[in-house]
Amino acid sequence: MTEHTKKVIVLGGTGETGRRIIFHLCTTYPKLEIASASRTLSQDTVYPSLQVTPIRLDIYNRQDTIETLVHFDLAIIALGPMDKIGALAHQCCLKAGIDCIDINDSLSAADEIYKLHDLARQQQNTILTGMGFTPGLSGLMLAKLAERNASSSGRYAIRAYMGATYGGGETSPYAMLSNFKNTVTQILDGQRAEIPTPWKDDKSHFQFPEQPKPQALLPYSAVECAGLSQPDHPLKENVQYLDARYHIQYLNQGLARLMTAMSLGQKGQQFIARKFYQSGQNIKTKGKADPDTILCVYPDNSPEQGLLIHGVISSYDLTALMACSATDAWLAGQFNTHHGVFATDQLDSNVRKYLENTLASRGITCRPADLAALHQDGVHFGWVEPVCGQVHRLSNYGANWYTREKQHPRMIALQKQFLLESGIWKALRTQQSPLAFSRFVIRTLIRWRWHNKQFNAYQNRHSASLRQIWKRVTQDISMFTSGYSCARDVLGQDAATPLYRQMFLATGKMEMRNLWPEPQLFSAFVDPNQAALDYWLTFMHHYAALEVMHFTIDDQKPDQLTCRITDCAYAKMFAERGCPELANLIREIEHEALMHLFSHTQININWQQGDNGEATIIITSKTQANAKVKRNSDVIDNQPEHEVTC
Repeated sequence: MTEHTKKVIVLGGTGETGRRIIFHLCTTYPKLEIASASRTLSQDTVYPSLQVTPIRLDIYNRQDTIETLVHFDLAIIALGPMDKIGALAHQCCLKAGIDCIDINDSLSAADEIYKLHDLARQQQNTILTGMGFTPGLSGLMLAKLAERNASSSGRYAIRAYMGATYGGGETSPYAMLSNFKNTVTQILDGQRAEIPTPWKDDKSHFQFPEQPKPQALLPYSAVECAGLSQPDHPLKENVQYLDARYHIQYLNQGLARLMTAMSLGQKGQQFIARKFYQSGQNIKTKGKADPDTILCVYPDNSPEQGLLIHGVISSYDLTALMACSATDAWLAGQFNTHHGVFATDQLDSNVRKYLENTLASRGITCRPADLAALHQDGVHFGWVEPVCGQVHRLSNYGANWYTREKQHPRMIALQKQFLLESGIWKALRTQQSPLAFSRFVIRTLIRWRWHNKQFNAYQNRHSASLRQIWKRVTQDISMFTSGYSCARDVLGQDAATPLYRQMFLATGKMEMRNLWPEPQLFSAFVDPNQAALDYWLTFMHHYAALEVMHFTIDDQKPDQLTCRITDCAYAKMFAERGCPELANLIREIEHEALMHLFSHTQININWQQGDNGEATIIITSKTQANAKVKRNSDVIDNQPEHEVTC
């Protein structure tokens, strides 16, 4: 059967994860019949497509649930809290004779689900369990490491970090509270063991990538332990030890230990869960609320030898995308011979490879945890983001430094770090006494203010709608001209110019990596060339609309596009403040970023740098059949909807 004749029901379709699952499935499979089942139907719920049918369903009404499920081929169980629901939904699916995929994150629920293995196998049904963030993605990463015996002693660790930006769903606090126990389950010497919660052992803190300091960890019972304790687990001998811990921004270990010590009844737990949820909604608006989510799985005590998933993305999106990737594989018939209960780490290598490919097509990839290599490539904010099949849904589509919705809270600190670690800063410190260096800093600040005043005419010549943006533009340029010119006074132009250029380009590379999506994401589109080109052209036209330069398409052929950048306001301002040698630096940043953006496409870039910030860019497609170069009006007004290939 093809996807067009399949019918899928999402149990918990109005929840944080369920809504995301439905959205991504609708985007990928516009003809797939999808139902969203929930206990209550809200008039406020907006579905992404008319193909979604809302259904009122109470999972605790077993008979009604079974009678509903028999009309579907697959159920995606996105309910919560799973430690309360257990295997109830799975039992109903088996009674209805259909397959199911869950996002279970509870060890106690996993134990109940695995008890259904023999029945599911007898009925030739498939239960894919723990298809989420962790377990799910963590299981895939664990299996990848264990299969190649990354640890000779079989020791592995799972570490997860979740920023506070996303607040959390209403059932999430219940999952957290269920983890606050005096004991946790681990794999020790190849066996499942329950031990006192190791709050203060030598693994109580972990240095997550890009975090300023090691974070206190909350130990939890890894759901992978349920599968690893099954006698037929394919990697049972490879994984002898498994320790799992996580950190949630603003959730300190002291509070977790207090919750553990308290004996909460059902009403008390409901009260605390509501307070946690309300607190999460308030905290997510804080200026320093982190939008990052990080997952690291590694062997022994060597995080640098492990695998890493990192991006400006919520754990809910990662969970939904993992569930959708499992659905992709199910629709493609990858589980036709897998009857019973399976987690990601129990699947054979061919099926896991298929899952990795479908995840990549949805924007999720893991990389070696080689931070030096990532930093060398300018990656400081991760690389993962959802691919929703449409270019305009990629991060910062059409936006630039001055129009993006929100700057990452770590950006300013990182810019400062780049400055303090730069060669020009070190040269200024070593060639001046502490007193002279202090005078240099004061002189730079005074000159910054003076240069900015000299640019008032640039602010005033623009319309009211652009004036606020131009205040930021002139503030930036005056910061560059004042800092550079003061450094030039001390070091001389021959020394100052290459050092300043090195710092400027390195910082710009980091900032552009944060602004634009990672290039491999375009590989997920039907036409990577067109997707990447659409993204860049829209950026350039919106950027030019700020009147910082003119951008034109001078020549258009079926397989070639010639663009020009002229009348660069940045170059004019640099020249006016006596720094003409900086005129092309911003173009250099854009050139490097464009080469990176197109690096996973069949597009050639011929960048011809002119004087005074002008440039000619000749874009040639290596595959003429796929080169559908459009003028920007087509890009903006008739944005093509590229389906994800799975």
